[in-house]
Amino acid sequence: MTRVALLFGGISTEHDISCTSADNVINALNDRFDLVLIGITREGRWVLCPSGTNVTEGGWEADATLSPVVVLPGRGLAVAGEKGELRPLSVDIAFPVLHGQGGEDGTLQGALEVAGVPYVGCGVMASAVCMDKDAAHRIAAAAGVRSPRCEVLRRGCTAEAREAAVSACGGFPVFVKPARGGSSIGVSRAEDAAAYAAALDVAFALDEKVAVEEAITGVEVGCAITGDAVRGTRMGEVDEIVVSGNGFFRIHLEDDPGANTQLRCPSELSEDLLARVRAAGTAVYEALGCEGLARVDLFVTPEGEVVFNEVNSMPGLTYYSRFPQMMSVAGHELGDVLAGLIADRLSRA
Repeated sequence: MTRVALLFGGISTEHDISCTSADNVINALNDRFDLVLIGITREGRWVLCPSGTNVTEGGWEADATLSPVVVLPGRGLAVAGEKGELRPLSVDIAFPVLHGQGGEDGTLQGALEVAGVPYVGCGVMASAVCMDKDAAHRIAAAAGVRSPRCEVLRRGCTAEAREAAVSACGGFPVFVKPARGGSSIGVSRAEDAAAYAAALDVAFALDEKVAVEEAITGVEVGCAITGDAVRGTRMGEVDEIVVSGNGFFRIHLEDDPGANTQLRCPSELSEDLLARVRAAGTAVYEALGCEGLARVDLFVTPEGEVVFNEVNSMPGLTYYSRFPQMMSVAGHELGDVLAGLIADRLSRA
């Protein structure tokens, strides 16, 4: 049976989300593959978790009896014993189900490349570019997809630079977000100068590089995409997000994931708009060099303009996440989708 190293947890603020995603992946794949569970603690330690570990409870992080996992350049993965001796950890492929910095930004992918372990998902460059909002917007725009006006600020920037960023984005309101992030964590909508200052504080606490974006008015839609530009892509049903009140989409409200949103899948867009959304989603996916799987998020304005928002190069795979739902509505259950991705990557290893 194929041995799949499932990596989860990680050092980012999305650690718990990763664990919830991993739990759902385990349920979808446990009877299809020999899953090797590798947890990454909030401090960045890799540990080998026994089969059957409840990955969402967090007890594995405090378990001092778990053996460390190490990366051996050109030689794969290994488990360290009590006296420092190493024994090979044989796996056929890795599936890094991690979100945010340290997992979705190319660093983990680079480690697996160095080890010579094939893995599911976007490669080093695509992962890094998708995480950097400014870089992703520039590439999407070059591919002909309208992107919001965006200015980048760095920690310690002057008051003049902060004011200039808002002006360059057309004035208030603006969105303020960590420039290298994969979810709504740390994202704020600023309607005035006071809210803007507070939003910058929140974002700079998470990243030294912050993106200030034009606030696009419209409906957010998503494209769940698998494959790559060479072998072809496949897309699930396009979804549509309706946000209550004057807020914005925050799916990861763990106590009540859909507290302020209604997800429509399939969306209620016209056929013409759906065709343009699908075309834009595919264009962004291919321009950024995505492969394996990703979710491309866009806006549709009241005037019918399709505007790029962001790409999640490892989309949420929790029971309430958008990617599994979009694939399911299109007739592709999560276990089948993921098993297909694993088989495809192994065929090219």
